[in-house]
Amino acid sequence: MIDKTPTENPAERRSEIRENSEKMQSLELKLPNLPIYVFKVKDTSSKGICFLVKGDSDILNHIQVGQVLNMRFHAEDITNQSEVFISEIRHITKIDKGTYENHQLVGLMILET
Repeated sequence: MIDKTPTENPAERRSEIRENSEKMQSLELKLPNLPIYVFKVKDTSSKGICFLVKGDSDILNHIQVGQVLNMRFHAEDITNQSEVFISEIRHITKIDKGTYENHQLVGLMILET
């Protein structure tokens, strides 16, 4: 289910403090029969990560809320190795205004590292 509520700075409904990502800058997702997709990490918490997807990206046709994925996260410091997390998609929210207009914000809950 995609939350289509327009948002620039949505009211914070998450229980944990979110911070702009300094340690994790990008993540990659590989699904069968699709290329590897790389996304910018928007913010993180101790149990979750949000990333940005262009609103017209084909990947939005292949992911959905509740889906569990293996995601590879990359740190800003390229000398650090990437980490793989098993994550569940918790929300996909359309952004209609602001810096990330015409993007979707995808929220993940980290299940396992």
